[in-house]
Amino acid sequence: PVMVYLLRMPMHVVVGTSLFQILFTCVNVTIMQAHTNHTVDFILALILLLGSTLGAQIGAMISKRLKGDQLKILLASIVLLVMVKMLLSLLLPPHIMLAYKGGH
Repeated sequence: PVMVYLLRMPMHVVVGTSLFQILFTCVNVTIMQAHTNHTVDFILALILLLGSTLGAQIGAMISKRLKGDQLKILLASIVLLVMVKMLLSLLLPPHIMLAYKGGH
């Protein structure tokens, strides 16, 4: 939203720029977790990497067909869905323990 409304960047550029920034954050966190806590499943990371590469290609094709306003609505909807999921995960107890080596 900051890049769209304050910096007045086109939505097609904002989506790519945002994902590019997220890439570096995710890589940094993954490397740090692997090094300090040994909590990274490399097979799962590889599967997620392959899936996200395929998803990025599909997303690029979809974004070419959408207008800027449609892309804004789609991005806002995805952000809201992620927010709801994160809120629910804070309120509901977990069913399984995913990280069994917490580094504590």
